[in-house]
Amino acid sequence: MKVRLYDFVRFFEKKQRCKNLGIVVLSLGTTILILSCSTKVASDIPPDLISNKKTPSIEATDLQTFYTDSGIVRYFLTTPKLLSFDQEKEPYKEFPEGFHIQEFDENKKIISELSANYGKNFVKEKKWLATGKVVMVNDKGDTLRTEELIYLTQENRIFSDKFVNIKKGDMDFNGTGGFESDTQMKKWSFKKTKGHIFVDEK
Repeated sequence: MKVRLYDFVRFFEKKQRCKNLGIVVLSLGTTILILSCSTKVASDIPPDLISNKKTPSIEATDLQTFYTDSGIVRYFLTTPKLLSFDQEKEPYKEFPEGFHIQEFDENKKIISELSANYGKNFVKEKKWLATGKVVMVNDKGDTLRTEELIYLTQENRIFSDKFVNIKKGDMDFNGTGGFESDTQMKKWSFKKTKGHIFVDEK
């Protein structure tokens, strides 16, 4: 049997085309497999892990620290967790698990205490934001309770737009729509208030 040269060439070209087609099919199959795997892996990642969350420059746990002003100790802070974002345009410190802070006078006497379930300290503004079961007590035992409080340390002032309850001895005051006071709660005022005052009758 004679095999002509051009028949052999055509057979070789056909075989080569089949080989190339197989490579193409194999490549496409591999690509689809990779893409499907990538999609599956991406979908399995919790959204909070791939979101653009800010990374703190400092993280500390079970922290206790003093704050001074002109060399005088003014505050003592304790917190289960501190996140410091010092590299931000508006730097701040965050207390995601709550905090407790004591304020001192010049004689190192505690004049007020503030605690909350969550807090933020805006460094440049010298402002604290306290939220979640906020409790503030002065040196006389007068107690303030609210769900949100702004504390301006430079101005020695606190205020809130939320419901506020104050217990002062036998007196009990509730206020809505606005509250403002100095940090020792010596002078405070409500925009809207109601309460009970017990008077001894002789």
